Amino acid sequence: MQDAEYHVLAEQEGRHWWYRSLRQRVLARLRREARDRGRPLSVFDAGCGTGGLLQALARETAVADCRGCDASPVALRYCRHRGLPVSDASVHDLVSWPERFDVVLSMDVLYHQDVDPPRAMAAMARLLHPGGLLLLNVAAMPCLTRRHDRRVLGARRFRPDELRRLAASSGLAVESLGYWNSWLMPLVWLQARLERNEPEPAAEPADSAVQPPAAMINRLLIVLLNLEGQVSRLLPLPWGSSLLLQARRPADHQDNRRFPA
Repeated sequence: MQDAEYHVLAEQEGRHWWYRSLRQRVLARLRREARDRGRPLSVFDAGCGTGGLLQALARETAVADCRGCDASPVALRYCRHRGLPVSDASVHDLVSWPERFDVVLSMDVLYHQDVDPPRAMAAMARLLHPGGLLLLNVAAMPCLTRRHDRRVLGARRFRPDELRRLAASSGLAVESLGYWNSWLMPLVWLQARLERNEPEPAAEPADSAVQPPAAMINRLLIVLLNLEGQVSRLLPLPWGSSLLLQARRPADHQDNRRFPA
């Protein structure tokens, strides 16, 4: 991500409709996991950015301990200013991490141009306790690639089968995999098509795509995505701008041999 985007992210992620909707999904899943285990969770945010999600985790009764890492000096400065427990490390470094966690989160990290998806997935899988849960969000559908992807150094958008293969190659069992931000996807697709037909600008636009719309529209979009989430429990969504993966490390210790050293 460009440094300018980190500054906008730090300012806006607490109220922007997309980030708030993603956070609601993540926290709801963590609460179910904590109920199933009968205790609060240890959680690691791999590629935590400027720390908005970590701040939310720190306030959660379902979370006993939360930590994170990021490779961006700008992101780490924001995290440390917020008093968050973060380490200067890339997701690739997690393969040698000494600790293990109940849950590992990865929000739009595999998307980044400096990340090797198979290597990163294997490293995050190793970070889990046996029986631990990986909750991972990625940008979806290559046809939606647009200028915003370039500004945040996004190099790839995923299809469901690609994520399934990545999870399986790291010894993880996929519990669920589905699109979200489906109802707004036609607008995102239209924007991508229009941008392709426009001449390439001489310079990047000053306004970031992370800037939220007017407050009323922002609230409406949050409500819309919340409703979409309720509908998707009954009816899987056929497309969307993002994919959310839930995959588990097998509880059987004999499966450890499947995790690369």
